[in-house]
Amino acid sequence: MTLSQRLQEIVSHGPAELSVTVRHIERKEHVAVLGDRVMPTASVFKIPVMVELCRRVATGEISLDERWTLMEEAKTAGSGVLARLQPGLMLTVRDLLTLMIVISDNTATDMLVRRLEPARITATMRTLGLTATTVLRTIGESFATRLSGAPPTLAPYELARFLRENPPPPESDEYLESDAIASSTTDEMTELLSAIHTGIRMDALGIDASARAIMRRTLLEQQLNERLPRFLAPPIPVAHKTGSLMGTFQVRNDAGLIDMGERGTVAVAVFTRTQTPLGATPEDTARFQVAIDFEIAEIGRAVYEHYQTN
Repeated sequence: MTLSQRLQEIVSHGPAELSVTVRHIERKEHVAVLGDRVMPTASVFKIPVMVELCRRVATGEISLDERWTLMEEAKTAGSGVLARLQPGLMLTVRDLLTLMIVISDNTATDMLVRRLEPARITATMRTLGLTATTVLRTIGESFATRLSGAPPTLAPYELARFLRENPPPPESDEYLESDAIASSTTDEMTELLSAIHTGIRMDALGIDASARAIMRRTLLEQQLNERLPRFLAPPIPVAHKTGSLMGTFQVRNDAGLIDMGERGTVAVAVFTRTQTPLGATPEDTARFQVAIDFEIAEIGRAVYEHYQTN
């Protein structure tokens, strides 16, 4: 069975509407299922943010060692830990980069995005030839309406209670047709990952091998490993970034580089966007999310097994 056939089989039996692209970098092989479909990136957009940060470091505008102060008004709801910490904390830019990628900290991300500016992040993606990869705004700006003004310091159970008591208006679900934060295609995300790996097109931005090594190392430190690497043995390096959005539509994504050792490196991106079943209980929704994660994990395993035997 070819890799294309295997991917089609997984897609046809899985619960999610998805696009997937597999790009073997050294062999210059490209296999995709709807790889050119523009999809919400969720937190996978933090990879373009990281690239833009490294570009600014290369130009001397920002240093990874400079310290920024955590302010109360800078806190953003959702994943991460900074929203729970006391204001006044001094963090290096390198700290913010690590938190943004390794645990997907939304406050660290927004501190970077505000400084880097969404339009300039998008412009850098255009310089790289990525015409569909777009960053529109900070996470906090996107969440403002969807979370009904909930304080960013709420614990998950407190946020759930707050939203039951203060439901957002139906029109606030901005993910029905597109992502309110950022969007891309799996074709373009694997191109971007390939550029991080090889340096091709990165040199034009002034991003050298040492900066690319920082990006790859940070992606390798990812702690959210229930998708692409889930069924791979722990010694297999997977440098990746996940992304999730929950609500009327489930967005559960993953994109990264699988190190095949002497068999090369494979860039893989899987973007999903699936309507939550009507009338689903919390337990139903949890099972649905796990099923989508398993579908992405099956793709990771299929890619690894294909290139191990071919």
